[in-house]
Order: sequence, then structure tokens, then C-alpha cells
Amino acid sequence: MATVSLSMIQCDATLHTVGGTKNNGWRPNFMNYTSDWASHEEFYVGDWLYWGFSLPKVNRDLYSVYEVNKTDYESCNSSRHFIAKVSRGAGRDVWELKEPRPYYFISGGGFCKQGMKLAVFVKELPPPPAAAKAPWKSGAPTMPNFSSSLFTTVAAAALAVLKLGVHD
Repeated sequence: MATVSLSMIQCDATLHTVGGTKNNGWRPNFMNYTSDWASHEEFYVGDWLYWGFSLPKVNRDLYSVYEVNKTDYESCNSSRHFIAKVSRGAGRDVWELKEPRPYYFISGGGFCKQGMKLAVFVKELPPPPAAAKAPWKSGAPTMPNFSSSLFTTVAAAALAVLKLGVHD
């Protein structure tokens, strides 16, 4: 009897803690969030950003987060047309990165000019690695390139079982 081993690659979303500190990473004059923090991270579709505001509660209200366009990001202007208000008032805000594009975030209350702004560049998830070639004899049939890695894995295992001549 032959044993066939199947393996799948699992891609989980990542929760990125803005500033690298869970409870106090989003504050004025702390860092350049884009060059000092985001440039060292990899952002993919489906990942999340987490902003943790320092206490007391007054800071949670002042350090609000808005998604803006590039022009408003560069000028620190949240009074015009922000795309979305990320903050919900709890001081621990999250935002899902749903598509591959640049995202621009700034703090309200005038703190953007004190460094509270962030640009992240989101990429598509990388494709799964190509399935390893089975150690078949030359001239054996090859698998077509299917888009579903699960289907490809199951089909390759079935073909291997048939090639080995395993029967009930």
C-alpha cells in the first residue's frame, strides 16, 4: 500500500500594530510612522492595522485616525474630504486593508503636523509556490497549471496513486 502525503499552504492575515507598541504606538513626536515603522513591514490584502492610543481618554479623542487621499496626507488636512474615519472612540482602532493600493492615514486635531501620519503600500498576496514535481519516470503525463492549489494538490496525489498502480 502506498501512502500519499498532502500539504497545504495557509495564508493568514497579519495584524500590524502601528508604531510597534500596542498601547502607546500612536502619539505625537514619536516617530515618522511611514519611514521608521511602515517601511519595515510587508502589507498584503486582508491584513489589518491596529492603532493603540495612549491614556487618558482625552488623547483617544484627539489622536483620531482618518483615511485620506495623498494630497491631504501630504498637507495634513483632515477638514476637507476624508475617505473614512477609522477611529470609533475607544482608543484601540483597527482597519482592514482590503485592496492592493496605497493607503494614507492622518490624525485629526492638528497632530498630523507633529508626525501622526502613516502611508502604507498594500500588495496582493503572493501566489502559492509551485507544486513540487513528483519523482515520476520521464515521459509521464504532467499536470496542467490549475488556479486552485487544493485541486492541484488532490489531483497530483490521485495521479501519483494511479501511476503507482495502487488498487483496492
